[in-house]
Amino acid sequence: MSMGERLREARNKLGYSQEEVARRIDLDRTTIGKYENDACVPSSTTLARLVEIYCTDANYILYGKEMKVMNISRVPKNCMRDIYMLLSEYLIEDYAHNENIHE
Repeated sequence: MSMGERLREARNKLGYSQEEVARRIDLDRTTIGKYENDACVPSSTTLARLVEIYCTDANYILYGKEMKVMNISRVPKNCMRDIYMLLSEYLIEDYAHNENIHE
């Protein structure tokens, strides 16, 4: 699925018309159609506005892959400590490995 197809899919899921989206971001309806037909690519600013309107993930629109974000405020503190320790160990090992490669 192309970026344009994902934009169209996101718009259709919400039941918005091209005209409605264009009005909300101050563009022509034909421009929205061009994005959806892969005739042109939205600017980063326009893409950010489309992602906001469609309540979707920019990674999904751009690459077709959704990134799940977890609300860590609900993770128990003892689990967070373990996660931080494991992540720290991984980053230290990765850094040391990369330093050895470049020596």
